[in-house]
Amino acid sequence: MPTSRVSKRGIIDMHADLPADVVKFRDMGERRVLERRQLPKLRRGGVTAVVAAVWVESKFKPDRAMKRALHILDCFFEDLAESKHFQAVTDRAGLLRAESAGKIAVIIGSEGGEFLEDDPGLIRVFHRLGMRVCGLVWNERNHLADGWYHHKDDRGLSELGKKLVEEANELHMLIDLTHIGPKSFYDVLDTTDQPVMVSHGATSVHSSLRNTTDDQLRALARNGGVFGPFAVNAGETRTLSDYIDHIEHAVRVAGVEHVALGPDFYDYLLDDIKQNSGEEMKLLQDLEDHTKLGSVRKELTRRGMSNSDIELIERGNFLRLMKDVIG
Repeated sequence: MPTSRVSKRGIIDMHADLPADVVKFRDMGERRVLERRQLPKLRRGGVTAVVAAVWVESKFKPDRAMKRALHILDCFFEDLAESKHFQAVTDRAGLLRAESAGKIAVIIGSEGGEFLEDDPGLIRVFHRLGMRVCGLVWNERNHLADGWYHHKDDRGLSELGKKLVEEANELHMLIDLTHIGPKSFYDVLDTTDQPVMVSHGATSVHSSLRNTTDDQLRALARNGGVFGPFAVNAGETRTLSDYIDHIEHAVRVAGVEHVALGPDFYDYLLDDIKQNSGEEMKLLQDLEDHTKLGSVRKELTRRGMSNSDIELIERGNFLRLMKDVIG
């Protein structure tokens, strides 16, 4: 498929670690990382919009987290400026305009709030920089809430975390509850007055990483939020078919209006994961990267899902969430 063309109504990916790829290679002196390394795969997979999450590595936390986040953003914005095929957007209308112009729309997000240090009000600065999605935690415990590493002794949302949720609501930023512990999850839902999302997670249909319970899925649906299964090879989740099982289960429990796609592809991060954790991660069979994302529609169709419901999952539900929260 030519890399200069893209469908105007394609798939929206609710979570990708593109900034991690960009900062790695720009720090080595390379340029146009998105165009060279990511564009061909996104085009082939039919992706026309993506939430690009800024994740600060553990070695920079907590005292260097803000500086690292700003450096990542600087590299990412520089790379975007060099691209003719990507465009940063800050609302639903901007996303649709970028798609209509044949570009891949990029919504800036965060994965972990350590970069705010002890001042949740600083999220206003990052909002001015274009950030529209706010993830409170990664797997670790921080000053806002507890991550999945602490799910068995989750202390819940802190006072600083509550203030961040309130600030995000004021700014109409979309809160992402991926990686969060169970008590913190429900504390956020009790605090927020806007819909939220779990951009990339697993359901209880197969044992995997960070399984979202059925009760959490139902609570997310009552909130008006959206859940996105991830394409991570872990536990019993190993293949495209397993991934589709997660989608179908989320649809049964939460309703099709509350399910989207957040594959969290990490094909371009395998070496970094091995270097940082020593883990030999494997890719999901038949859904290894963005080039295979069109297989999701084919398998859902084969299992009997209607085109209209598939379109809700591929893009419609996230667009509704953007309209409801971001504008």
